[in-house]
Amino acid sequence: MSPSHVLRRLLGIVRAALWVFSGCALLYVSAGFAQQPDATPGGAAGGDAVARQIEAASIALDQQRAELAALHQAKSTLDERMRWVERRARVNALGGEFSQTLLDYLHQLPPAQRFRALRAQHAEQMAAASDQELRVERALHEIKARRVAGATPGLPLQSPAAAPGGESLDPGQRDALERLAGLLRERLETLERANSAAHELEQKSIAAQKALAGYLFWIPALPSAKTFIELTPSLAWTFSPVNWRLAGGLAADELARWPFWPVLALLTAGALLAARGRLRRRLVALSPEVVGWDRFRIWHALAAVAVTFALAVPGPMLLLTGAALLAAAPSDQGFVLSLSGALRMVAALSLGLSALAWLIDPDGLAIRYFGRSAISLDAAGRTLRRFMLPFVLVFSVAALNMVEHAPQANRESLGRLALGLVMLGSVVYLARQLRRRGPLVQSLVASAPHSWGVRLHPVWYGLLVATPLAGLYFAAAGYAIAAGFFWTRIVESLFLALGAAVLYGVVGLWVKVQRLHFAQASDAAQAMVVGGATVDDRRRPAPDVAALGDQARSLLQLLITLALVIGLWAVWQDAMPVLQWVGDYALWRGTETVGGKEVLHVLTIGDLFMAILVGVLTGVAVRKVGSLVDIVGMSQLGFQADATYAIKAVTRYSLAAAGVLVASSILGIGWGDVQWLVAALGVGLGFGLQEIVANFVSGLIVLAERPIRIGDVITVDKTTGKVARIRARATVVVDFDNKEVIIPNKTFITAPVVNWTLSSQVSRLVLKVGVPLGSNIAAIQQRIVEEVGLLPDVLSNPPPAVFFTAFADKNLEFEIHAYVGSLNDRFRVQHEINLAAERVLREQGADAPPS
Repeated sequence: MSPSHVLRRLLGIVRAALWVFSGCALLYVSAGFAQQPDATPGGAAGGDAVARQIEAASIALDQQRAELAALHQAKSTLDERMRWVERRARVNALGGEFSQTLLDYLHQLPPAQRFRALRAQHAEQMAAASDQELRVERALHEIKARRVAGATPGLPLQSPAAAPGGESLDPGQRDALERLAGLLRERLETLERANSAAHELEQKSIAAQKALAGYLFWIPALPSAKTFIELTPSLAWTFSPVNWRLAGGLAADELARWPFWPVLALLTAGALLAARGRLRRRLVALSPEVVGWDRFRIWHALAAVAVTFALAVPGPMLLLTGAALLAAAPSDQGFVLSLSGALRMVAALSLGLSALAWLIDPDGLAIRYFGRSAISLDAAGRTLRRFMLPFVLVFSVAALNMVEHAPQANRESLGRLALGLVMLGSVVYLARQLRRRGPLVQSLVASAPHSWGVRLHPVWYGLLVATPLAGLYFAAAGYAIAAGFFWTRIVESLFLALGAAVLYGVVGLWVKVQRLHFAQASDAAQAMVVGGATVDDRRRPAPDVAALGDQARSLLQLLITLALVIGLWAVWQDAMPVLQWVGDYALWRGTETVGGKEVLHVLTIGDLFMAILVGVLTGVAVRKVGSLVDIVGMSQLGFQADATYAIKAVTRYSLAAAGVLVASSILGIGWGDVQWLVAALGVGLGFGLQEIVANFVSGLIVLAERPIRIGDVITVDKTTGKVARIRARATVVVDFDNKEVIIPNKTFITAPVVNWTLSSQVSRLVLKVGVPLGSNIAAIQQRIVEEVGLLPDVLSNPPPAVFFTAFADKNLEFEIHAYVGSLNDRFRVQHEINLAAERVLREQGADAPPS
């Protein structure tokens, strides 16, 4: 049997199967339509169905009414509590009892997710009730239509209560349908009111959460004699053997119930601890010094980062496992739940400190991979390891007594004292490690004495030391909760910055390795060419990495910075309601009359901060956008360097203008506020600044029309050179003596400009030659053309030519016309043509030199 016959048989089988499937689908659809019940209930069965629907609708309506009443009651209770809190805050808000009440109210607030789920449930119920009401209304309309048809002359008379199929619908069933429709309409209205009440309660709950957090953070609980009296019971609660035995028992019970993940975490942590020596040797083996720079790849650095994390994670993993086991304790076990929260906080702190210690270890990334000073980092690492254990222990006591499940008396006594010691230890450690004469700063001075890090050392040193010092002051002044809250988030932010610094180092290492590999490949290719071997163009390394290395690093660093900003936002987003109290503080108030009404303008700390943030981000974007344009324009879209430069300039101006407009809008500066300044500038431009503006506008025209580009060879007046930079006011031209000539941009618009390379690099050389009278002109002309045509850098199209141009007193004047493909070759080719002409003249016996 041939393949074509088999194929026809298969197609026939498939066609028959499709016909059978289509027939079955048609029968199924027809049966479905035939079995659909009529929308209008009729008969005794229809009456029973309507009665059941009425009963169900009544029950659902009662439930919705009860839910609506509960929502109104919750809203009334919340309003009453917030009025009481505001009244207490205005009269006498100090004291531990008030803080405990605020904490209780804050914990009792329902989360916003519950209201969103309730509103989604209301939407589903409203859709179902609306569909049911529509079916009942349609049944009633059909009944009414049949009654109208029976009363119309010329139409067959039909009982007004007759249903399709001969079934009759008595007036009682019709009344039941109308009652059902009324119940469904009332339920829909109740659901809409409940949905609105849920939305309003959600908004009030969010506002109450912000207000309670603000009261809790910014209303001080001043220390008193009671604070010191409560130290004894707080210490007893913290170190009670009964509490610790209870926590251990609950952890053991939870481990017996769910052993898989805790046992897996314990085994993993134990394996990492046992393999610590091997991991450390692996960290050394992956370093460039051992692998060799010629064989080092970026995956070696990424593997080293993973090994560093594996070295740092065992202890925090054990702490997190204990926290997870204790988190399932009953709500009445305050110590166990407090211990669970404290272990989570200690685990995060230990992970950051341990990772930092391994990063600056003598075998770590900072020294062996990033090339930092071994002496200074080794000393800093030893100091950090001595500092870690007592610091973490004191922090554990502070965390155990400051978490939400700890007693209020513990927060105000032992928790405040331990938190103050944590702040004090941070101040001492940072002050000693980062002082000007310390090993870290001295190594920075030795490696980059003129860097911004060295220049701004007093600024960032003062900020880092002042931050925990301010926390110590706030804790002592009664703001212990706020101090602990912000200190925790500052530490998390510093650890995020540490992670970003590691990524910055990896990116810099990648660029360095790529440049090294490119240089080695280029040297190898050049050696092959010098040795006479041919180099396959397909195997030559592309120069993109070397040419765009700085741009690639800048772009990657920008992406890392954006990721860092997102991470910081995630850390600080729950602090926004608290910071709003500070951000709403008015720095300036002013009024103006608009349309006969006074309008109040307020400048708050938040507005000023946002304006400064917009300015900083705009500055960063203006600086970094050039790298993005270089990468995308030159590498991906294939733009020329001059086009990319024009795009960068226009993009920078646009970003700067947008940043100024946004910052001005945040500060409340509108057109009406600056129009007088614009008018004054207009007068100034008409007199003293017109040349500056003319040059600026001319620069924009040059960038847009591109009569000159970066790299073009131009002649302006008596200056000839290559365009190096096009700035806002002037253009820099480097002449052939390597002098930089600054030419105002207005010159390129108003004065004649010769662009030697605008459309082509080809240019013509014209050289004059004097031939003695009586020489063989035809032979000399032919020989010069031949010799010039043999020069490798003289173009054959257009071909060189020699013309007899004039008679002189003692000789005949000729001109040699030759074309070269590059301006860089003009002087050399001119020299070669002169040599060729002199050689031809000597050959022909005409010894007159070229004129």
